[in-house]
Amino acid sequence: MYKKIIQILFLAIFLTANQAFAKISISRIEPENWWTGMKKAEFQILVYGPGIGNAKVSLNYKGVTLNQAVKVENPNYVFLYVNVSKNAKAGIVPITFTDGTEKFTYNYPLKSRTDNSGALGFNASDVLYLITPDRFVNGNVQNDNWDSVLVNRKSPNARHGGDYEGVKQKLDYMKDLGITTVWLNPIQENKMRGGSYHGYAITDFYKIDQRFGTNEEFRELTKTMHTKGMKVVMDMIFNHCGLAHPWMTDKPAKDWINNPDVYVQTNHAKLTAMDPYAAKKERDILLNGWFVPDMPDLNQRNRHLATYLIQNSIWWIEYARIDGIRQDTHPYPDYAFMARWCKEVEAEYPNFNIVGESWYGKSSEIAWWQKNSPLNKNNSYLKTVMDFPLTFTAEKGFEAAGNERGSETSGMYQIYETIAQDFLYADPANILTFLDNHDMGRFT
Repeated sequence: MYKKIIQILFLAIFLTANQAFAKISISRIEPENWWTGMKKAEFQILVYGPGIGNAKVSLNYKGVTLNQAVKVENPNYVFLYVNVSKNAKAGIVPITFTDGTEKFTYNYPLKSRTDNSGALGFNASDVLYLITPDRFVNGNVQNDNWDSVLVNRKSPNARHGGDYEGVKQKLDYMKDLGITTVWLNPIQENKMRGGSYHGYAITDFYKIDQRFGTNEEFRELTKTMHTKGMKVVMDMIFNHCGLAHPWMTDKPAKDWINNPDVYVQTNHAKLTAMDPYAAKKERDILLNGWFVPDMPDLNQRNRHLATYLIQNSIWWIEYARIDGIRQDTHPYPDYAFMARWCKEVEAEYPNFNIVGESWYGKSSEIAWWQKNSPLNKNNSYLKTVMDFPLTFTAEKGFEAAGNERGSETSGMYQIYETIAQDFLYADPANILTFLDNHDMGRFT
């Protein structure tokens, strides 16, 4: 009995000693830097490392203050909310983490806003060229294979090897076609064993998928496009991430992911987002259900995650000076969060343009989502919507068999009828028209 008590005491002393002498280490900091002179003074830093939430955090830098160091239920995370005054200068901000007798200082880069190119938005005068990067030109075969996922151009679901170098090689070709803007399907890391060539299963929101190139190479690509008088639209996803994202093995909080314990498939009932009489259960399944089993549904009602996602988009705009964002599955995330995001981006970059994927069949349904719509009492702040009704109508509208009589049932009349409904929109000049995209068969 006494022997057992002594063993327990020795174990307790050993564990306490280990904790006292444990080295503070940081595995990940996001974003990797921030800038002076941003219109919004406060920004968030996600810090991840073993037990980092137990450390006391401080910083000492003129014009920069730590507003909050927020601990969450997972002690491996701490969220720092930092204020950068108008008078703050660029430099290295030392952030000190103290846990008992241990101290660790992380030198955080605060940069100047020196690049004023880009962030121009796009409008009805622009011609967009949609590229799924992996399916485009393979300009650098050295970056083809990664993490046991190999290029196999004979398989429609495998990686095919397209990259930024391939895009760069074809810019003059695109410009000769009259293209003014290149819309890239998601380019952030998709480290999924299944390949995920499409890019919609993000495993690192701050890193370019290395099979396309590096962050620096993407920034150089946008600069090259701008020197040629072209613009860049980046595809983003806030609704979900990839199942292989590090969050899934060590979540900051249980409510970071919707339905984390039992798989719930979204019902795709997008009308429930706007229907005042929709059953709450059905609306909740739309918002909280997973898109597919490999894409966990993110909970934007978690305030730290909401800020993380909004800030991530602003970081990419400032870092690479992209001109626009196409937001995937726009009706699926939390509505108030999406409106906040659109509003904050516009406040920082007034000329910027966001287009939301709102997959509906009727013009009234699309118009509801546009900023300042008289149909919607809760402003979405979404500047541009996608004209899916015109796309669906055009699929059969040009067929000879449907236009023989020329009546109101003819295909051409139905195309006219769809276009004539622009009176429903708050801003008809900001409707993205298209005949097909990556989710559809080619228009022929």
